[in-house]
Amino acid sequence: MGNFFMVEQQIENEQIKRILIVDDESLLCQGLGKALRSSGTQVKTVGNGNLALQEISSSNYHLCFLDLFLPDLNGTDVLVRMKEISPQTKVVMMTAGVPTDNAQDTIEKNADMFLTKPFELLQVKLLSQSILAEVGFSKGAALNLPRIFAHGSRD
Repeated sequence: MGNFFMVEQQIENEQIKRILIVDDESLLCQGLGKALRSSGTQVKTVGNGNLALQEISSSNYHLCFLDLFLPDLNGTDVLVRMKEISPQTKVVMMTAGVPTDNAQDTIEKNADMFLTKPFELLQVKLLSQSILAEVGFSKGAALNLPRIFAHGSRD
């Protein structure tokens, strides 16, 4: 009977999708976190790159919303390191600024999507649901979503 409970608990834990939000703007973290929380998700927010790397190293996340400009580390450096630590985690980069050419190259190679701030919470919630549905239960699931560069993409 004890083993059945453990297996049931493990299946239940695998069905919960974990989302990490990394941004130094506490109001954005609160609003986005509230919008993304549901019965099937757990949301964790952190305010800098070092905490993000600690989280991604110690816990399994399906999705991460990562700000480009963080107070302690460059968001693109965090992105590259995050993908080394947890390649299955889908990462959506966010910024209110215009990324440099170098940052844009790194984002294009490593991130799954790019969002410009401000954004509509409903759109981000739908995006999150779409990504999490594609992630499913397979760790290496490919994500076929368009990359968005609203601040003038390079041709």
